[in-house]
Amino acid sequence: MSDIHSKSHRLYTVQDLLSWQPPPATRLIHSGILNINNRMLIFGDEGSWKSILALHTAHTLSRGSQWLGFMTSPCNVYRLQVELPMYTDRERIAKYCYSSRTIYLAKHTQQILNSDHADRLEELAKSYSYPSTIINRTEQFIHIDESSGWESLKQDIDNCISFLPPAPLVIILDPLYKMFNRDLNNETDFKPLIDKMDILMADSKVGIAFIIIHHSRKSQTDSTGAVLNLGSQEATGTRAILRYVDTAMQVIPYHNDPTLSRVTAVFTKHRNAEEPLPVIGIKWNRDTLHPQLLYRKAPVYEDTDEIEERGDSLLQQLE
Repeated sequence: MSDIHSKSHRLYTVQDLLSWQPPPATRLIHSGILNINNRMLIFGDEGSWKSILALHTAHTLSRGSQWLGFMTSPCNVYRLQVELPMYTDRERIAKYCYSSRTIYLAKHTQQILNSDHADRLEELAKSYSYPSTIINRTEQFIHIDESSGWESLKQDIDNCISFLPPAPLVIILDPLYKMFNRDLNNETDFKPLIDKMDILMADSKVGIAFIIIHHSRKSQTDSTGAVLNLGSQEATGTRAILRYVDTAMQVIPYHNDPTLSRVTAVFTKHRNAEEPLPVIGIKWNRDTLHPQLLYRKAPVYEDTDEIEERGDSLLQQLE
């Protein structure tokens, strides 16, 4: 390391940074969607299946299975749900877990060779479907922007880190408006919570990331009456929320779907994306609470938007 880094560990030369070894597991949802010390926002209107997506996200992260077609790394999950009563949340979790087991067995039953394999498959299905690394809390009244609420949340996080196996921790807050007591439209009111979350992530030894479930603002229409969609600006509250997060996903219901089970998921912000992120069509199964991917459409760029780096002559045009 350089002399200046030896003098102050906050300062790095380029060589210092290249010599520094980052944590071995920094990517939680791959392709740059969610990394350690990152924040992700999932927002949408009522009926867009946000809370079921939050539940599904918790389970895919805990077992390291695919999330809407993206690879994940196994991690611990703390899920704070403040909108539904506990019995309703319990019913959803029970249905989801039972369905996970059924789906897992359906995919792997052909691998059974004898009774020992069948017993082993049943153990794997149970471990897959009923993970012990997700900690759920249902609370009807907590304000994490106030001292008592934040300390309660922080104590939960400390307990998760202490009692769960060593692994990064993803914190899911569902939904933001219900656990925020001040004015979400006021940046001055929201900024202190941002600082607390950043300090928590910076001080953590295991690696922490946040997923925030949020609502859309009231729909706006143009002069013809067509509904406008302004991407990230559709999220309700201060713009500081959007500036703060690294990834934002908008979930949009199909308004002409009589089953009310189809949504489109669009990444409206992707600060750390390693590749163009697709628009994803999802159909939710009400019996299992699991998603079916209808499509994953990659964005199409104009020819003039791309530079093909072929040979030194083209590379010389780049700065």
